[in-house]
Amino acid sequence: MIKQWKAGTGKLILIVTLFSLISACGFHLRGIQDVSEDKKLVILTPGNSDNQLLRSLRRNMKFNGITEAANANYQIRLSNFRYKRRAATISSSADVDEYEILVEVSMLILDRQGQPLTQNIKIQRDRIYTYDKDAAAASSEQEELLRGELYDSIAQTILRRYLASNNTQQ
Repeated sequence: MIKQWKAGTGKLILIVTLFSLISACGFHLRGIQDVSEDKKLVILTPGNSDNQLLRSLRRNMKFNGITEAANANYQIRLSNFRYKRRAATISSSADVDEYEILVEVSMLILDRQGQPLTQNIKIQRDRIYTYDKDAAAASSEQEELLRGELYDSIAQTILRRYLASNNTQQ
């Protein structure tokens, strides 16, 4: 009985030590940001942004403890959303071999009075993927997957820019 207790206590001490070391070295889960109390509430003005981008942004906000509220001290204003797909490579038989997808959006951070805290920030991401006309469904799924990754990347950048801004910037 005492041996079992000692073995259990040893494992517990090992686990506590391991977690202490991990947190001491600054380990954080990907996407988690340090959010000050004054930035935990925000007004999000989506402009013409795509719904999938907004879902990704709101998911990232929730994950980081940021809530949309009408009485917030700050506003994130999105505008000039653009999604574009174009042929990147054409084969010798005039078939598309690769497509490039481009996503861009502009953001502006404002204070409670509507005064800009940043200049207009343009965020842009692009990816090139191989297109197989014989497997068009698979290529379409690949495009959807890449689009989601681009939106997640843009959403994380929007949050990092928001959290890095302060009310003394002009």
